[in-house]
Amino acid sequence: MNDNCTNWLQVLESQAANNPEKIAFLESVSISTEENEISYRTLSERVKSLAFSISQQCNFGDRVIILMPNSIDYVVGFFACVYAGVIAVPAYPPHKKKRDWSRLNSIVNDCKPIMALHQADDAERITSWLGEYSLQIKPFALDLSGINNAKHWCPPTLDKHDVAYLQYSSGSTGTPKGVMLSHDNLINNTQLIIDNFEITKADKFINWLPLYHDMGFVGGILSPIRIGAKIHLLPSAKVAQSPLVLFETITKHQITATAAPNFIFDIAVEKISAEEKQHLDLSTLRLFVNGAEPINAETLTKFNEYFSDNGLSHKAVKPSYGMAEACLLVTYTQMNSVFNTIKVDANKLLIDKIVLDGVSGKDIASSGVLLPEIEVKIVDKNTRVELPNGFVGEIMLKGKSISRGYWQKPELNVTTFDQTVGDNYGFMATGDLGFIEIQSGKQNLFVTGRQKELLIINGCNYYPQDIEHTLLTLSDQLMPHGAAIFEVNTNSNTKEVVLIQELTRKAFKQKNYQEIIKQIRALVAEVHELKLTSIVLLKPATLAKTSSGKIQRLATRNAYIDKQLSIVDSWQQDALVNIQLAPISSSSANDIATWVMQWIAIRLSVDISELSATQQLTQIGLDSIDAMTLTHELSKQLGLNLALEVSWSYPSIEALAHYLEQEISSKESTKAAKATPTEGMI
Repeated sequence: MNDNCTNWLQVLESQAANNPEKIAFLESVSISTEENEISYRTLSERVKSLAFSISQQCNFGDRVIILMPNSIDYVVGFFACVYAGVIAVPAYPPHKKKRDWSRLNSIVNDCKPIMALHQADDAERITSWLGEYSLQIKPFALDLSGINNAKHWCPPTLDKHDVAYLQYSSGSTGTPKGVMLSHDNLINNTQLIIDNFEITKADKFINWLPLYHDMGFVGGILSPIRIGAKIHLLPSAKVAQSPLVLFETITKHQITATAAPNFIFDIAVEKISAEEKQHLDLSTLRLFVNGAEPINAETLTKFNEYFSDNGLSHKAVKPSYGMAEACLLVTYTQMNSVFNTIKVDANKLLIDKIVLDGVSGKDIASSGVLLPEIEVKIVDKNTRVELPNGFVGEIMLKGKSISRGYWQKPELNVTTFDQTVGDNYGFMATGDLGFIEIQSGKQNLFVTGRQKELLIINGCNYYPQDIEHTLLTLSDQLMPHGAAIFEVNTNSNTKEVVLIQELTRKAFKQKNYQEIIKQIRALVAEVHELKLTSIVLLKPATLAKTSSGKIQRLATRNAYIDKQLSIVDSWQQDALVNIQLAPISSSSANDIATWVMQWIAIRLSVDISELSATQQLTQIGLDSIDAMTLTHELSKQLGLNLALEVSWSYPSIEALAHYLEQEISSKESTKAAKATPTEGMI
């Protein structure tokens, strides 16, 4: 495909001129709710109107942050930034949780936006957030921007190398990195996506991924707009809570293309029952990209087998590899092929050597074949010398899709971008580890892990140092800077999130260890929406550190696996199972609260005697996936349409139970059904 566009203003204007009445977007909260839609022509008019308003208050190159949920308004906001010549900063509305505000604050402090775009319904929340931190940002509600202003808009002079937007990492709250993506970077990468996934304007996309993520925005918005396809938007939290919504929408609208991180493929098999599955028709789905986190070979196989009776093509699921620094796509699974797996010697893999073992080896899924337009090299992690096939090393990338660097991070840019491999200059160091193996005459990339210590859980990115820093608030019991958090793969192909923590001498003598563990679980769940699966308390001064005092996470991880730690006490989360409880016995608040405590006790592997109806849900240890699952179960048990954030909205189990009792008696569930799902959970 070659449309001769050099920037994203030209892309949208081309679609508005050539496909004016074609529906560009549909949006709905669920399968049964009313759908809003917008044509390419109306989209262009709304964008011009908002761009005029932005240009009256901002200068060329200023940053404008987008604080909206997945919606047509979000797309209008982004393109209005392009049409006004300012740099968009995709984000999401501030919510009540501490993690949301601190993460947004760090982004704001890094890029210093002039204006914040939001929906009118979020005005109070935006004002509270800005006031709480004395942020000098102009709030602007899209709903108040009249379309008649479009005639006053004047196009800016755009160069293809101008920065279109800053793509921030979703996980780090301490040191955010805004990837500078130019118009040219995005034009090149979307063309690779369109050409290699054979996308046409006849395709129907469904996008539930958060629009502040690269896969959600570049893959699910910019690429289909570039070709003039139709895009159906769903709330992210709705799908994460109940993947059935995604598959029902695919069935209803005969969707042909979508994407998801690996965990959605897991929970779809786990949560969609055989009875629910009978009504699904996935025969139109020709492209289901699996990316955004490590790909599990067993997950792909189970997913294909489970939905094969629903018309799902065995070639539809396409494992791929990409990153924000490359806009999105780096490698892909070819359209005429099924995903590829190989078996390797697990012991050799531990020492970064690849030896095929077709009998008892460890299954590894390919992340797809290399593209001619993006050069990939595997280099030694320490020396950056190129390695031959058959060895694991750091993945290096070069091509027109690669960003010029991070916003206002000159020192980091020097060590990450424009690196030399042999005599070849201009590579980016990804920090990811992998190897290249020839399969069926094609070079396949296999991603084995991360040199960086990023944790990816349920599609969310978490940096260990951020979580470890949170524990400083328990400094009376926990040694400051005495924690190490990491992932460990289990025999059942699941991941444990393990925290190793030194005790202070005072706490070591008091021996109140299980209470300390409960406090740790509650704090991490409340601040980071992350559920730890294993906590180990150590004697004082026994955590592995370098001579300069830096925590040795890898050494600690190995000691944990080899059972060589000086353990004082520990806690282990039992494997998650489908919770089978008797129905709630009545609609009284007391019976509802009792049922909720029983559910939580099973979910978190704790004795019900440790729980009380006066406890706050955020302090018990539930993460966001747990809370949404609880809301879903309560909706089914009580026959109510509950807002997804209802489990977080009440100060205690008791208060939640009283609210539900009132909802049942007053039959006002329609109000909850219209509530906007919480963004920022994925």
